[in-house]
Amino acid sequence: MKRIGALLAGGILLAATPSFAQTVGTCPRGGGSSQPQPVRILFDLNSSHLRQAEKPAIAQAVKIAKDRQVSAVCLIGHTDKLGDKAYNLKLARARAQTVAAEMIRDGYPAKNITIVADPEAFGNMSFGSDNASDIDRKVTIFYAR
Repeated sequence: MKRIGALLAGGILLAATPSFAQTVGTCPRGGGSSQPQPVRILFDLNSSHLRQAEKPAIAQAVKIAKDRQVSAVCLIGHTDKLGDKAYNLKLARARAQTVAAEMIRDGYPAKNITIVADPEAFGNMSFGSDNASDIDRKVTIFYAR
């Protein structure tokens, strides 16, 4: 059983490693009111696997970025407040990496993607099951110039 847990943890770490030419760190500044609205991609509890239903939203985000000639995209991975903070950091990064991989498959250049993990940042501040908000399990796609 311990071996399975280690394999799962290793898989999350591997999934969180950025592809060649992606930046991990701080989102580029810029854009302003002329930029498209952010896009939110939701995930299941304790998962970085992309829901099939979210793929069209990512494809649309890529289309918008290309049509509007957006030169930089920032993907911010989030988690709810359940679980260990260190684990949530890895999960948030893995979620952002999953969205990045899908955007690259849809034709957006990897070199223009920045990945940021911001676990537990937008969670409900109450305790118990209120910390398990579905809306907090997401990646937000921000556009910048």
